[in-house]
Amino acid sequence: MKKIITIIAAVALLAACKKAENVTYRNADNIYFDLEPHGYKDSILYSFALHPGIEQDTVWVPLKIAGNRVDRQRVYAVKVIDTASTALVNLHYEPLKESYTFSSDSGTAFMPVILYNTDTMLVDRTFTLSFQLTPTSDFKTDMAPVTARLVFSNRLEKPIWWNMWLGGYYSQVKHMLFRLAGTTEELTIKGEDAPRNTYYVDKLKILLDQPKTWLELNPDKGYKLTPRNDSISDFYHVNTPDKIIIYKKETSTGKSFFIDEFGGLVI
Repeated sequence: MKKIITIIAAVALLAACKKAENVTYRNADNIYFDLEPHGYKDSILYSFALHPGIEQDTVWVPLKIAGNRVDRQRVYAVKVIDTASTALVNLHYEPLKESYTFSSDSGTAFMPVILYNTDTMLVDRTFTLSFQLTPTSDFKTDMAPVTARLVFSNRLEKPIWWNMWLGGYYSQVKHMLFRLAGTTEELTIKGEDAPRNTYYVDKLKILLDQPKTWLELNPDKGYKLTPRNDSISDFYHVNTPDKIIIYKKETSTGKSFFIDEFGGLVI
């Protein structure tokens, strides 16, 4: 009797496995944007200001498959959401292709988006390019997120990690000074990276609090601090003396601060 029960259980298990295999086989694979593991939320930030001198660049948008990997190439498609975009095709970006190829035996991919740095308005404005995955014969788009946004300009933009390490107030001047004194690399939002990130923040504080000492320690940076009068000095690179950051003494405290593009104190 025990042997018969064991056989019945084995048959039931095989039937269940076969049914599960059939379900897996019949369900279409899905594709979605995989931004968060790469340090983004719903938007990818890009600035030509970080790459001076180039007229175009390629931003790689990460995607991922929910489903099976197969030993053949597969096709996915993306469309621009015009109502949620301010960027203009052929002026700010190369037209997206009708379809893109997902490599065989791969669960991830990166979609190329080519941006142009020819519009002078990029210095004054931030543009957005929003796009959405659309279904193909190879992939469904039933899993979120299927929309993503590219935010770009030719000026520094507030990075996702800024609030965590440098506080809620953001200015391009403080960002530029951080990249000059701290690092040109991106920080993270991981708590375990605190020693590394606070090290770079401390390097910024040295420049903000003691710019003359910082200049003496970093002559290779090519910056100067030239007095304009008793209360104002000009901080600039020797190759671009017209791009000045004001360093001003506050009459109430006698302490000097860098002044940002909003007229605020960089602290």
